[in-house]
Amino acid sequence: MTTDASRLQAASLSPEECWKLLRAGSVGRLAVWVHPEIFPINYKGHHESLVLRTGAGTKLASALGKMVALEADGADTDAGVAWSVVK
Repeated sequence: MTTDASRLQAASLSPEECWKLLRAGSVGRLAVWVHPEIFPINYKGHHESLVLRTGAGTKLASALGKMVALEADGADTDAGVAWSVVK
């Protein structure tokens, strides 16, 4: 697959656009601010909240009481558009 780099552009998304994308997705990455650990995680966007789905174990134990971030990405290859939201 080749990509025409001259067609690629970055754009800032509004908070509303970010929430719309997060509500449409379900898989992202959870970053835990202890020592760098990043885990794939299932999530659901509901209004302006995120619900994370995980069992007991490393992800949950690492995240409890810590500052965390979630990154989710998506792409529409037909339109040549990709997005990334960090929350």
